[in-house]
Amino acid sequence: MELRRVIKDILKENQGVRPKNLKERSFNISILLDKKADKINTFTGFRRVGKTYLLFLIMQKLKDESSIYFNFEDERIPESTDVLAQLLHAVEELYPEQYSILFLDEIHIIPGWGKFLRRLMDQGYKVFVTGSSSKLGLKEIPTELRGRTRNYSIFPLAFREYLAFKDIPFDDIDSHRQIEISRILNEYIVYGGFPEIYSADDIERREVIQEYFRTLVQRDLIERFNIRQEALLRSTIKLVMNSLTISISKLTNTLKGIGYRCSKNTISNYLSYMESSFFLYQALFYSNNVKDQMQYPRKVYFIDNGFLKYLSLNPDKSRSFENLVAVELKRRGYKLFYWKNPKGEEVDFVIIENEAVSQLIQVCYNMTFEDTRERELRALKKGMQHFGLDKGTILTLNQEESITGKDFEIMVVPISKWLLET
Repeated sequence: MELRRVIKDILKENQGVRPKNLKERSFNISILLDKKADKINTFTGFRRVGKTYLLFLIMQKLKDESSIYFNFEDERIPESTDVLAQLLHAVEELYPEQYSILFLDEIHIIPGWGKFLRRLMDQGYKVFVTGSSSKLGLKEIPTELRGRTRNYSIFPLAFREYLAFKDIPFDDIDSHRQIEISRILNEYIVYGGFPEIYSADDIERREVIQEYFRTLVQRDLIERFNIRQEALLRSTIKLVMNSLTISISKLTNTLKGIGYRCSKNTISNYLSYMESSFFLYQALFYSNNVKDQMQYPRKVYFIDNGFLKYLSLNPDKSRSFENLVAVELKRRGYKLFYWKNPKGEEVDFVIIENEAVSQLIQVCYNMTFEDTRERELRALKKGMQHFGLDKGTILTLNQEESITGKDFEIMVVPISKWLLET
């Protein structure tokens, strides 16, 4: 009964505390609320990208009617299955026949959470759940919830959201506003889009990003996956943070060379754990041959540019620029692939739609230098010929033009225009 009393105290505290002056995000909450309560709504993504914030936005739309919020990461709550049963008893005792919508934060850390959610749904509750683990996604969802969830991936602020949070209109852009948007874009490229730091200064940003990282390593990696070789894990992360392309073999050999005892399987698992926690994404070489995909190095991108700024040894705007594009493509629902020919000419992103290559996107921070321009155009043309496409795109910081030939068209597009397109 002691646990139930603690849970009741937390529920009462949560009923009286709601953030004020919430800013809207680019998420159609109204459509979400109109959907039938026949599925559990799950929101997954890296820590502090705004999943809980979104829950509060939904509660605000409901005007808190019939809604209960509970965070399973509260330090007073043990990671025990008993928490789930006691929570339901506490809700029924505190709010008999009154509350029917539950907002549950980070429930996946509690054993047996899948069966509990199924029970809630069967009892007529409408449920919204968040998690910083892919356990809530389609690949790892428990058997009892298969076909019973709607999953939404949540990311750091998109550029249009970042502008909105700063109260900068981006419709009917005049020359003065374009200068302001360009200034904020440069800030966004360097520091990223975590909601907590959009208005922070450099010292605050650094402290917040480093705290996010410490929490990731300790809670989402070491504790969740029972990692015993903490030093090996940290060295692996450091190597990956400072490499645009990686291979499991080279990573393993490098780590062995500096004194670690490890296997390729261990390092592969570490990368998988980081991806499972939404910290990084791996882009594979695109080929219809699975063996080729596995043999080529992988490119790695991180959930937010703030990690590159404050955790990599030599923060580079070109890499941050490409990382930003990768995250935006993930936000738009694409898988990440790249292409490279035997001469080393590379296309940064291969876009797949309906199981076929539909677009090629090259990313170039600055195309003003002639050798850079020729290199990027040559690689993109080779990729277009390889995949039988007559159109391609190059994203730049601020250049815009159309390059046409006998049988091709390449659009050079400023990144701000691409980011703000609907």
